[in-house]
Amino acid sequence: IETYAIRLRDIIGNVKYETSQPKIIIIAHSMGGLVARRYIQLFGNSSIEKLVLVNVPNNGVEGKVAKYCSMFCADLECRDMESGSLFLNKLNENPPEAKIYNIFSTGCKMDNNRTGDGIVVEESAFLNNGKNYIMQGTCSGIHVLHG
Repeated sequence: IETYAIRLRDIIGNVKYETSQPKIIIIAHSMGGLVARRYIQLFGNSSIEKLVLVNVPNNGVEGKVAKYCSMFCADLECRDMESGSLFLNKLNENPPEAKIYNIFSTGCKMDNNRTGDGIVVEESAFLNNGKNYIMQGTCSGIHVLHG
């Protein structure tokens, strides 16, 4: 995920150049939110007007989701996203100052009688240094709220 954050620096530079804007707004979903948060941690927020996160595993994935993660992501990304990982500990240890709006869904029954969006449990989506917005919903069959 850290490699993606470094690549994001180039993308942000290109967007700023093409739009002649000093700052940009990032809207990131799922793992992309971790990438954007790591970018801000590494390079600061001078280029970021605000960051909008949507269903991001801010505190990791666990249980069945962690077990089957590699079916959808590469092993390294799954390792980084697992609750308690070295990457997440670094990311959450010194959260950067930035305008962060964190939107996450809940209403799907998940492991251990907890609720979430079908991929990320509610407790894991919550972000201490962001403004959190919770959207209630329901899951049915293979339709989850994560997407």
